[in-house]
Amino acid sequence: MSVIYDEKESKENTINNDEIDLVELFSVLWKGKITVILITLFFAVGSVIFALSLKNHYKSEAVLAMANASNDSSVLSNLSGIASMAGINIPNADQDKTNLVIETIRSRAFLRYLISNHDILPSMMATKSYDTESQEIIFDPKVYDANAGKWVRKPSKNQQVKPSYLEAYETYSNQLSITKNKATGFLDVTVEHLSPIFAQQFLQLIIKEANEQLRNQDLRESSDAINFLTSEFPKSNLVSMKEAISVLVQSRIERQMMAKINTDYVLKILEPPFIPEKKSKPKRAIICIVITMIGGIIALMWVLFRHYYLQSNVRFAFRGR
Repeated sequence: MSVIYDEKESKENTINNDEIDLVELFSVLWKGKITVILITLFFAVGSVIFALSLKNHYKSEAVLAMANASNDSSVLSNLSGIASMAGINIPNADQDKTNLVIETIRSRAFLRYLISNHDILPSMMATKSYDTESQEIIFDPKVYDANAGKWVRKPSKNQQVKPSYLEAYETYSNQLSITKNKATGFLDVTVEHLSPIFAQQFLQLIIKEANEQLRNQDLRESSDAINFLTSEFPKSNLVSMKEAISVLVQSRIERQMMAKINTDYVLKILEPPFIPEKKSKPKRAIICIVITMIGGIIALMWVLFRHYYLQSNVRFAFRGR
């Protein structure tokens, strides 16, 4: 009986202690409410100042489709039967060039080509702000002298006054986003910048030059293939082989024709780049809410820490006496 009574008493004491602790906890927080309010208010004001100091970014978007995938697929599928009889291997008719396009646009070599042939480096690397009234980019005078058209920055070790394409690649990667929509198979491409106009122009330039480079690459490969097949034609004694070569040459000529007459040879623009009217970031309201909540949590922790830390020191000092 005594054992059961002791267990009940210990449970009741535990419940009472928990209730006392909760009451004490709320009492401590209530006594420190002014401190909590002041610290939270400090973080709230600071979050507003911080959010307003952030610059607006604008994102231009475009939706692209592979333009010549279906044409190549139908041509190569017709050739596969004849070529296989002649002992010639034909690439997969359904081969998707989407990954090739994505990696081409993301590559350092592509950025190097853009920088070498177009005056985009100052807008990429030296933009300080954007004037909404004049719709012009304001360059950082410590980095780039817009009047003289010269770079005036102080480069760090192993860097030049004018940023290289390798240095600009990090900025390029942050500004550019290109992904394949798994549901539709289309490419979603975006460019983000302080200037909405430059974002749209830069995205247009990327699409145009990607099309141009991939078209020139196909033209070179087709010409090499035609030259090779033409040289192999007289060497073949088999009629089936000559027929296969003739059809292959014809297909390569058709590809060259399509590449020369179509400006959107590889990438077909379904939704063209636009000048964004609304900023893409920062989300100032969310920033203010998050920072204010963090400030409130820090304030509560500080009040509790101060109370229990001082209380433990008083107890320790009392025991020492």
